[in-house]
Amino acid sequence: MIDNMLQKRMLQRALVLVLIFLMTAGLCACGNNTEDGSPKDPKPNKGQGMRLSDADWNKDVKTGINDLLDTYGVYGKGKSSGNYVVFDFDNTCAIFDIEEQTLIYQIETMSFDIQPYQLKEILLTGINDPYADLEDYGYEGVTYDALAQNITDDYSNMWYRYSGISAAGVSEDNRKLLEEDPYWKDFAAKLRLMYNLIKKSESADVASPWITYLYSGMSDDEVYDLTKRCLKEYSKVKTSKVTWKSPSDLDTSVGKVKVKWTKGVSVPKNINELWHALSDNNIDVWVCSDSAPGVIRAAIDSFDLHKYCSGVIGMTPQTDYYGQYKNAYDYDTGCGYYADSEGWSKMKNPTKAQTQGEGMVEAIVNAISPEYSDHGPIAGFMASTDDFNFCTELDSLALVVCFNRADRKVTDGAGLIAEIAVYEGDTLNYDLEKATENGDTLYLLQGRDENGRRSLRGSALTVKYGKTEEKLFDGSKNEEQLQSMKDRDMTIWDICDKYVLESSDEDNGLSFKTGFLETYSGYHSIHLGEGSPEM
Repeated sequence: MIDNMLQKRMLQRALVLVLIFLMTAGLCACGNNTEDGSPKDPKPNKGQGMRLSDADWNKDVKTGINDLLDTYGVYGKGKSSGNYVVFDFDNTCAIFDIEEQTLIYQIETMSFDIQPYQLKEILLTGINDPYADLEDYGYEGVTYDALAQNITDDYSNMWYRYSGISAAGVSEDNRKLLEEDPYWKDFAAKLRLMYNLIKKSESADVASPWITYLYSGMSDDEVYDLTKRCLKEYSKVKTSKVTWKSPSDLDTSVGKVKVKWTKGVSVPKNINELWHALSDNNIDVWVCSDSAPGVIRAAIDSFDLHKYCSGVIGMTPQTDYYGQYKNAYDYDTGCGYYADSEGWSKMKNPTKAQTQGEGMVEAIVNAISPEYSDHGPIAGFMASTDDFNFCTELDSLALVVCFNRADRKVTDGAGLIAEIAVYEGDTLNYDLEKATENGDTLYLLQGRDENGRRSLRGSALTVKYGKTEEKLFDGSKNEEQLQSMKDRDMTIWDICDKYVLESSDEDNGLSFKTGFLETYSGYHSIHLGEGSPEM
């Protein structure tokens, strides 16, 4: 009898233990999943930080970044503290250009804090020859001076007829009226045209900060607010092409013009995953952009990236006594912002450079690297020639990811980087470890889809807006230049020596001109470490 009771109790206890185990396992399973049942941040095993898992990554990019996280992250064998990476933002983190979209929104809402008498001077800031004929760009008999005067005349007409032209923009009712106003149509088309022409005709040190001068009279926080309003509207739309043109019945000094632009901008979900993974692995995330800091701060906050970000540096116009932008660049005191738990706070180290081209290197050295005992970043993320210098000259870079716009020519830095990425993968058979052993940076190419709401792709190839086929390069010249690398068994140093500086077909051995820089410090030419001097 006693034996039977003991056996029964032991059986009951065993059943209770089984039930407890099953309930605990169920709770653990629920705790490891989101509300829709998908896994939370992937941490495959103890002793490893978060890794990338999203399907919309080129597999080589995903592998390269995960290798970087495993090597330099909090559990890695590399230096596990004081590591940081640097991102460009427009056309890198974002698909399309945040500041260009902000300009469009600024025009559509007339969000300007510029008096009519100030506008022409602002429009002509830095232009080499305002009276030169623009016939080489399709506008014979038109000068920048005449174009700026025409834009100012249109602006003045609207200024005195509409209330609310200010940093905050006009009311919704007035915005609807503007859409049918011939003076606004002419103003919009010609201001956007002037922006396009300046990018083509002027040097980068003039063209890159020019757009920020249209923020004159605003504070950086007002630029932040403007961009937030823009992204609230433009991030939700599908990509489209829009045409602005002068009305046929309006007589103006410059005449009729037509200009096209792309509407829609977004930051893919992959970027959120990437920044989260870097942060989880104790690797700091910085942005160095040739947009104004207020623009990029707004983008970071709009796309829920703030909690993973350490700070932002960008184009910094001079400010007046009241902190309002002027139409001049601040080379002396212009600073970026720390991203902190309270929001944003001004950095202590000025950039002392324009944040484009070789200026990006100077800005990183002056403003970011002092935060890390003057050490350089371990990775860079890029999309254009503006990013080329920092992604090749700094020898601290173990990895660079180039977001493939698939329209970068052999005379563009991103075009050459795209070729190098393919060359390293297909010919040199590089992964992160092998590239590091050979003293090289591992270059990888990430494709995107510019259609619809825009996204990254599980490929190095890109689908351009309005297209359905995948595209790797701009064209056959990229293929020929890549083949020459293979035929000559070139090192990455050789490639940079041969194809970075502007050269004729007689010098480079190809059937076309190559190069995109007049001067270049050289591949892995800049070493940052203890006591690095200010640039």
